[in-house]
Amino acid sequence: MKDQLLKGTLILTIAGFVTRLIGFVYRIFLAGELGEVNLGIYQLVFPVYSICFTIYAAGLQTGVSQMISHQPPKNHGQILKAGILLSLCLSLGLSFFIFSFRHEIAISFLGTKETAPLLLILSGIFPICGITSLINGYFYGINQASIPAITQILEQLFRVAFVFILCFYDLLSVPSIYIAVGGLLAGELVSNMYNITRLRKRMSLGWLFSSRAQFRNVLRISLPLSGTKLIVAVLSSVESVLIPPILCQHGYSMTDALALYGILTGVVLPFILFPGTITNSLSVLLLPAISRASGTNQEHHVRTTSSVTVRYSLLLGVITSAVFLNFGTDIGIYLFHSSNAGKLLTLLAFLCPFLYVTTTLGSIINGLGKTGVTFTITVFGLVIRIACLFLLTPRYGIFGYLFGLLCSQITICLFHGIYLMKKTKIHCNLSKYFVWPFIFSVSILYIGRIAGRWLIDKTGIHLLAYGALIPVLLAILIYFYKFRLITFRDIRFPH
Repeated sequence: MKDQLLKGTLILTIAGFVTRLIGFVYRIFLAGELGEVNLGIYQLVFPVYSICFTIYAAGLQTGVSQMISHQPPKNHGQILKAGILLSLCLSLGLSFFIFSFRHEIAISFLGTKETAPLLLILSGIFPICGITSLINGYFYGINQASIPAITQILEQLFRVAFVFILCFYDLLSVPSIYIAVGGLLAGELVSNMYNITRLRKRMSLGWLFSSRAQFRNVLRISLPLSGTKLIVAVLSSVESVLIPPILCQHGYSMTDALALYGILTGVVLPFILFPGTITNSLSVLLLPAISRASGTNQEHHVRTTSSVTVRYSLLLGVITSAVFLNFGTDIGIYLFHSSNAGKLLTLLAFLCPFLYVTTTLGSIINGLGKTGVTFTITVFGLVIRIACLFLLTPRYGIFGYLFGLLCSQITICLFHGIYLMKKTKIHCNLSKYFVWPFIFSVSILYIGRIAGRWLIDKTGIHLLAYGALIPVLLAILIYFYKFRLITFRDIRFPH
């Protein structure tokens, strides 16, 4: 199990880094092409996308993946066909609904009439995205992570190429923001064609007819997952669309509020999440892996896998938090040409350890079949965020919302950790794996930053400043290895 988990995580991590690196460059391009206000309008359609995706794909993908990981290959085709048929029915219904009521949704829910044309384009994505997600769930279930990984890369590449070429060469006489949403559709079409091609080499889906038994099984497993995910998606979406109007209560104009919202959700949070590619990859593969081990009473495997993944997720959060605390302002100014982005990156640096560990902990608990636990804790965390949004943001502006975001994530992480320690008896020494590594990493990176600036002042050569960081990073790795925070035993492939 550990061998497959590590190989699959490596594949998905590489794919995730490639796609997020492409996405990182793409976001810099979008921020310049659209401007902060249009970037905020563009980001406003994603709460609608999130709710719809949860209904037609999220729970179904997880349910199909779990069923395929437990059942013999002869049943895989029937399971997948049942999932795709359900997804198509739901996605087509949602596409028609969004298409028909796009103006009402734009004004009443999103609060900005300029989002209506974007919703029109977005409604065409749902059936395609649903099929792609279900096929990915099949490949996750049979431990072939390379197919979904390639799918991610293709989707990102074609989306970025589509938008970049049309905008750069001005091939269409339409606003760039419409092209940006159209890029989502272009990327999904290409990734969908690739997935179907790969699937046809393994099986024939015929006319998508499935046995009633498998149809009921998929529905039985997926419905609770979809329901819980939907509540979380709705709460998250409501929170997102309320940020601009509540910022206006603090004294921002709607234009400034949309600009700040665009920078926060379109640039800063994705950048904070960028290192989390590793934990995201782990979370996708941990669920079926832990589920299989738990189903066969392999408690030792569950405990060992959980302990290792939690420790490394925590160390990843420590390093990224130390980097953003020391260099967040510089990153915001030099990469995004925005002082607001720099300030927000620095403020959100403390979020990293809790964010990455929560992803891993949640996936382990879900793999143990306790999805109700993660749902309850996540909803409680969202309630904290929404409460801070209403109570603190009107008085303290964006800082009130960020405070709520941090409190919420810490609460979710702690509750997940306490439950998992009681359930699996895993133990993580927070002083050894969090407190002292955090203090050491922040301190030595601060020294490297000061040394780099001194070299720039003395020589005027910026390359020397970057060179000064090399021994600092080596010192962090030596510290981690010396105190056995990382060991070759944890990451080697077993024979």
